[in-house]
Amino acid sequence: MNVSPGIDEVHGILIDRLLTGYYPAGSKLPSCRSLAQELGTNSSTVDRAIGRLARAGRVRTLPRRGTFVSEAEAGNVDPKAVLTGQLEELLLRARRLGVTAADLDQMVLSTLERVDSMRRIAVVECNERDLRRVQEIVQEATGVEVQPVLLCEADGRVLDEEFDAVAVPVFHLNDVAGHVKDMDQVVELNLVASPGTLRRVIDVRDRERLVVVAPTARGVQWMTALIGQYFPGEIEGVVSDPSEGTAGLDSVGDLSDAVVVVNNAAGLPYDLEGRAGQLIPIEWEIDGRFAASLKTRIDNLINFRIACGKGQP
Repeated sequence: MNVSPGIDEVHGILIDRLLTGYYPAGSKLPSCRSLAQELGTNSSTVDRAIGRLARAGRVRTLPRRGTFVSEAEAGNVDPKAVLTGQLEELLLRARRLGVTAADLDQMVLSTLERVDSMRRIAVVECNERDLRRVQEIVQEATGVEVQPVLLCEADGRVLDEEFDAVAVPVFHLNDVAGHVKDMDQVVELNLVASPGTLRRVIDVRDRERLVVVAPTARGVQWMTALIGQYFPGEIEGVVSDPSEGTAGLDSVGDLSDAVVVVNNAAGLPYDLEGRAGQLIPIEWEIDGRFAASLKTRIDNLINFRIACGKGQP
């Protein structure tokens, strides 16, 4: 039976990440909702675990900004003391299973080699749905586990100091520029609409009215150019910024006769599906021509970083 991690387990995981530099001093923690989804628990449990960290002075929460790792964190905790108890428990289990000391030595050496060779890669997106999709895409293409980062949670962070490489969709390059010191450490992702999305657009090519919705004017232009390759009629573009409510989309009037193609980042009324004649959300995938070289590009970037003394030895 699967049991969700409790507050002690979540607290232990977060402590480990603080001690190992997974969350560097001064960096912002992911949201409670993101951590809960990642760890397989609920937001309340994560919030309580973070509260325990805050009371111990290991993190600090700033209103409307988020939770940040305390600068003095390294001096507050003895990593050896924290890990000793966990190591003793693991060794007891190994002994009970009949694992010999020689086997343990070899396992530790092999694991250390594997850990030392691991690379820390971030993927950045502006909304959670696309972020999860892009995370899956990059992991499938590279075989490397990556850390998801929402743009709205990147404030105050320097991503190319936290990670060995930062992967971001090409249409978010400008957005991520303020969160890195060196754009050469950023790998742009050439995303295209999935075949399923394109088939749905082609199926409505005879409809008289099509509306594309995105959170920025630049996004509207980009989506109009994309959909215009498959829809021969006139395309209406609407900016619907989540931070400004749904006024932009509400201004287009009756949508009962329209096909509405939406960007997952757009701020959409809860009743849009019932109001629109047909709703088509865009799902993304990496351009096949680009996917084949993605792992090589990331490896080359990290190797160059190491050669310059910026990455792991």
